[in-house]
Amino acid sequence: MRIFLDIGHPAHVHYFRNFIRIMEQKGHQFLVTARNREHVTELLRFYQITYVDRGAGGATTPGKIWYLLVTSWRQYLRARKFRPDLFLDFSTIYSGLASWLLKKPYITFTDTENTGVYRFFIKPFSKKVYTPACFSGNLGSDHHRFNGFMELCYLHPHYFEPDASVLETLGLGANEPFGIVRFVGWSAVHDHGKQGFSNERKLQLVKSLQKYGRVFISSEGPLPEELEPLRLQLESHRIHDLLFYASVLVGEGATMSTEAAVLGTPAVYLSDFRLGNLIYLEEKYGMVLNFGTSEKEQGMALKSAAMLLGRPGTKANGARQAEKILEDHIDVTGFMVSKITSVEEQLSVSN
Repeated sequence: MRIFLDIGHPAHVHYFRNFIRIMEQKGHQFLVTARNREHVTELLRFYQITYVDRGAGGATTPGKIWYLLVTSWRQYLRARKFRPDLFLDFSTIYSGLASWLLKKPYITFTDTENTGVYRFFIKPFSKKVYTPACFSGNLGSDHHRFNGFMELCYLHPHYFEPDASVLETLGLGANEPFGIVRFVGWSAVHDHGKQGFSNERKLQLVKSLQKYGRVFISSEGPLPEELEPLRLQLESHRIHDLLFYASVLVGEGATMSTEAAVLGTPAVYLSDFRLGNLIYLEEKYGMVLNFGTSEKEQGMALKSAAMLLGRPGTKANGARQAEKILEDHIDVTGFMVSKITSVEEQLSVSN
């Protein structure tokens, strides 16, 4: 089977990299297209995934619209030359036109409830959309759920084993408590009108954590000058090793918050978005604390993060909860392979 796969975010590389490897071993062929953005191309090169650069995207609303139109047409031209049997992505919105014009099935995944604009461009074209069971929305008759998280595509023990050498790389002791802070860029379409921590709050957060351990900052945008020396200097593919050993993660990134929880590191997540997987991880496992962005809730989040970093039993409890999470959920890459293989069988019958 020939599969046209589009990548739009660093997390998408992780979602599909093991799937690509397994399917290629079975004889399937891929054309991978990817947005040229922070860490995407770096990860694709590291995992030796051949790809076509589809550009960096637009910075303004008119620019985003123009990029959508031009890129959708270019994706069609690429696909017409590649002759795929199937289109696949994580709701990146650029495959729908090509799949419709070429009359080929289009399957997509998502775990984010607040992306209505994406579903507007995807639903008319997609054959199926898959989400975690804890996804709170209903996407219609083509909506199918699986018992897992997208992060288990690559953090399941079948694919991930933490590398403790990351501690030495950053000058950390074996049992030294430390926190990771994540700030996002707020430039995605579904981030329109939203904003995160002010610079003042960023400083308050870091200083409150530094009372109990070292702090490393992962940020998509610029930092206050005082915090720039704390910016994490680490290859993209090693972030999950660091997350595994961290005492706490706090910040604005939903994907990294889920990753932390799955790895046994409690996450303090601040956003006005209420995401099903993070609410589920809070209510069932206590591994995520969800807060809004009001001044009051930001203050509560800062105190909670400092408490987790300063509490000796935080990591031991997190490890126990991570074991439960793994016991309760599936290997999602294995699920993908099974479902896409069944599509191949259906295509063979129809032909």
